[in-house]
Amino acid sequence: MAEERVVDDPLALLGRAAAGLTLENLPAEAVQRAKQRVLDTIGCLVAGYHCGISDSIRSYVAAAGGSPQATLLPGGEKTTVALVGLAHATYIHGLELSDAAPRGTCHPGNEIVPAAMAMAEFKKLGGAAIIPAVVAGYEVEVRLGRTLFPSANYVGWWTPGLFGAIGPAVTAAHIMGLGAEGIDNTIGIAVNLAPTSVAKANEEGNTIKWLIGGQACATGVLAAEMAARGTKGMRDVKGGWIPVISKDCHPERLTEGINADGTFTQWELLSGVLTKHYATVGPLTAALDATFSIIKEHNVHADDVVSIDVDAMYRTKMFDKVHPENEIAARASLAYCLALAVVTRDPAQLLGPGYSEEKLRDKAIWAMAEKVKVTESQEYEDQYPAKSLAKVTLRLKNGKSPSCESDRSANPRYLRPSDADIENKFRLIATSVLGQAKTDRVVALCQKLETLPDMRELLDALRLK
Repeated sequence: MAEERVVDDPLALLGRAAAGLTLENLPAEAVQRAKQRVLDTIGCLVAGYHCGISDSIRSYVAAAGGSPQATLLPGGEKTTVALVGLAHATYIHGLELSDAAPRGTCHPGNEIVPAAMAMAEFKKLGGAAIIPAVVAGYEVEVRLGRTLFPSANYVGWWTPGLFGAIGPAVTAAHIMGLGAEGIDNTIGIAVNLAPTSVAKANEEGNTIKWLIGGQACATGVLAAEMAARGTKGMRDVKGGWIPVISKDCHPERLTEGINADGTFTQWELLSGVLTKHYATVGPLTAALDATFSIIKEHNVHADDVVSIDVDAMYRTKMFDKVHPENEIAARASLAYCLALAVVTRDPAQLLGPGYSEEKLRDKAIWAMAEKVKVTESQEYEDQYPAKSLAKVTLRLKNGKSPSCESDRSANPRYLRPSDADIENKFRLIATSVLGQAKTDRVVALCQKLETLPDMRELLDALRLK
């Protein structure tokens, strides 16, 4: 009867699959990718220590108090796992630098890694527990996201909030040792509690976007904790939750690539998770890559440019604010980011410095943004997510019009990054905050994550006091 239940009930199969993951039975590449996700997300955490509303959420957490279960960075105070997850994921979310899963339209690492670190600290566990729990969180969250790809995003849900509680819920439950039925139930609770928001979070004046990631992480931890205490979640996710979000859905994707015994034949972590190298919404990446390629190959300067013509997917064109009024909106403005690229000729500006008040008011960037013209390409849209395409043409004063088509999916540093790619990004965004010695220490510890007996050494390296 148990076997029949697993086959007929997608939540039961997801629970069995997630619970069955151990460090010993994971493919070597999955272990490597999990360690990359941890280091990459920790880099985003460090970069967000004092960005956005991080100081405000830290003030809230300090006022809330709570049992000393886990370490609140960067100062090292102690509070509950859920409150640490709330704060740490908030630091990260608005930066637009944490990883993405294009097939699921979600940002799994943003919430999964903070939950994993805090829960492992509380349970006095180390890297051997974190790695399979992180993999489990990614595999389940991305599959939930895939069931509603691309419709949830297009009808107006802010999908990182919609799906963001699921990954940390599974990860926390795995570290807590809840087993197959416990994780199954945790998912059922998480989808009912999932913080949802509309995509208007990207609009002018809205710093709420930062909080969406934090709330999702804390909700995931709550789901796992309540499952451990006997709370029962909904069963009919396939028929009672997914089609409510959008009628254009694919519930069969919930268990795609998972055998009836819970073994995986397809790993989302290995093929569907994107490392971000610009602090922008993901669909802007291909256009930025194409622009920097033209600038480098043809030695283009801002004074040379008459217009910037872009052929792009709808999901790129929709980020159409020309003159963003704050840094949140700027990270989601195609015109602004392309103008920043052309005026500064420096990809590092797209990692964060380019969203300062000074840059946002720079008349040269404003003028260049007004030269951007975007044309929607249905051909490009139809090829997503297998390909993520954009074509940029810079029309120059000398009459030339150099052009470049870029496919983000074809560039290995995004979907198939090397350890060096991840380390280089980490050093770029973390060294100025941690200093060289601590940065080196964090890299070394994450490289041998599976050998760490607990979280103390890593957390000490991430503190600023």
